[in-house]
Amino acid sequence: MMRRLALLVAVLSVAACARPARIDRVILLGFDGAAPNLIEPLVAEGKLPALRRVMQTGAYGRLGSFEPNKSGILWTSIGTGKSMLKHGIVDWTYVNQQGLTVPYEDRGRRVKTYWEILSERAITTGTINWWVSYPPVPLPNGFIVSNAFKRSRPDSVHPASIYPAIDALRIAPSAFDEERRRQGFPVWREEDATVPLHGARQILKSYPVYFTDDMTLDRVSDALYASNPVTVFSTYFRLVDVTSHFATHFLDRGLYDATVAKEQAGTLEPGDVTALDRDFARVTEPAYAFMDRTIAKYLDRLDGRTLLVICSDHGFQYFGGRYNHANPEMPPPDGVVLLAGPGIRAGARIEGATLYDIAPTILDAMGLAVAEDMDGRPLRAAFDARYLERHPLKRIATYEGTARATSGAAPSHPEVDEKVLEDLKTLGYIGN
Repeated sequence: MMRRLALLVAVLSVAACARPARIDRVILLGFDGAAPNLIEPLVAEGKLPALRRVMQTGAYGRLGSFEPNKSGILWTSIGTGKSMLKHGIVDWTYVNQQGLTVPYEDRGRRVKTYWEILSERAITTGTINWWVSYPPVPLPNGFIVSNAFKRSRPDSVHPASIYPAIDALRIAPSAFDEERRRQGFPVWREEDATVPLHGARQILKSYPVYFTDDMTLDRVSDALYASNPVTVFSTYFRLVDVTSHFATHFLDRGLYDATVAKEQAGTLEPGDVTALDRDFARVTEPAYAFMDRTIAKYLDRLDGRTLLVICSDHGFQYFGGRYNHANPEMPPPDGVVLLAGPGIRAGARIEGATLYDIAPTILDAMGLAVAEDMDGRPLRAAFDARYLERHPLKRIATYEGTARATSGAAPSHPEVDEKVLEDLKTLGYIGN
């Protein structure tokens, strides 16, 4: 009897292993500014266990970014799989400097995001805090918490019925000290800066707001994930990026001065930059640890039928005496991409990926065709051969044959626009 039972268990185990992988759900976690040259040394030191787990059991690689390296443009390209000139969220200063021709004058998004495409096809979606998502589009299947939710606007979410519950989850900037201690963040003070702050002074002053925004959105994401289950869930966090914008000013001064001197003398070697990267990673470690804890929660929520996608829009690289990503004199630094879940090859290295590939990958994973007018392609090299054989690639000319839904609200929102401009000035993207 025991032999028969053991044989039955063995047969069932083989059958389970032979069963083709299937993806029923997708989770996308977006972390602005997460950089491979900073993640990799922290992982090597054992500081980011969740990221290490994804790298070992899933697929990992660098995600190519592009100019102009500004988050609103980049995250819209991640969401649509299309270039700036196609999706319409344009840096007009860059366009004019480059002499580019733009076939339109409006400043609104002109194409559909992956969550709109999915929702049109009765696949439920939930999207939280995405750039340029206000006013929220009324999705027929799902919800959206736009980037204006941070500013306590009741009209920032769809459907409106979810606003009261998530509004109650806010963490006020006045609770910054208590919350940053709970999350293991130090106090970065101007008087402790090793490199004069200059333009970064305002970022440091505004840090409690940025910090409590992300802590609030983490709570909102957890709550909506549990209370409003959807097939494709996407949420975005900004704290790594904001922390990286002032971290140069808290580097080891001796190491920093030596690096700057070598750069100015033309003798800077890759090893010198690697050493400075390790110190920059030390300064930004609390923000990356928050990112890692967030990833760990979603790893624990995987059920064998869910694909986890993690990405960033750009990284940070030393150049010209500081860590940058939007300096037009340097190549845009890579972000990261990680995949974990059904059909993903354990330990696979993703090569040649770009921001445009995220939306096609999600559509492909959900069994939808990839549009020929998208600038990216699904990251199918991260999947094993059996999965690919079972799920052949489908193609369609475009998803833009029908008009995208709009909020029905007026296109101009001066008070929201003013907050965005204030934010961009704080982070040094535009002049005062």
